[in-house]
Amino acid sequence: MKVPFTYSILFIVGLLTLNTSVMAQKGFQVTREITIHVSADELWEMVGPGFVDVYKWSSNVDHAEGKGNSPFEGAVCDERFCDVNVKGFSKISEKLVNYDEEAQKLSYKINSGMPGFVTHAQNNWSIVAIDDTHSKLVMNAEFEVKGFMGNLMKGTMKKQMTKTLETVLQDAKVYLETGNVSEAKAKRIEQLDKKRKKAA
Repeated sequence: MKVPFTYSILFIVGLLTLNTSVMAQKGFQVTREITIHVSADELWEMVGPGFVDVYKWSSNVDHAEGKGNSPFEGAVCDERFCDVNVKGFSKISEKLVNYDEEAQKLSYKINSGMPGFVTHAQNNWSIVAIDDTHSKLVMNAEFEVKGFMGNLMKGTMKKQMTKTLETVLQDAKVYLETGNVSEAKAKRIEQLDKKRKKAA
């Protein structure tokens, strides 16, 4: 029995619609961690109260400003606006969605600066005490994407975000353990100084 042409078209359209719907729901997570030779309280001081000062030690952030009063006790701001040194990005804005001083955890979502196919981007930072002089910084980034481009670029984004988290963790470790910025951050500062002098 032959299937009418119209029904065949409707079937194909239905499959495409279903496929698009499935793609729209897809996302990914990246989790990375590092052990740092400082106490959990010292690490939290940089991550929590020092939330806006991330540009002072992270080679991925050139500048940051905090704005607004946060509903979370102890948080220094409600939103953070960053000039970033990450391929494909320049400026992003972030909003705190969780800040827990006692548990030494915070989360922020990215409000702007991501590609249009990214529907949700959030980073969760937590500190785990190992002993009096060692602690662990754990980062879990979660993303949701939509449509054909989201599905196409998901793998590339995951690789890039993995590299970004690893860089941030290494920068944090060097800064806390030595009191100096990492080699990557020092190089970035030099690049920015050259740009400013050239523009002057």
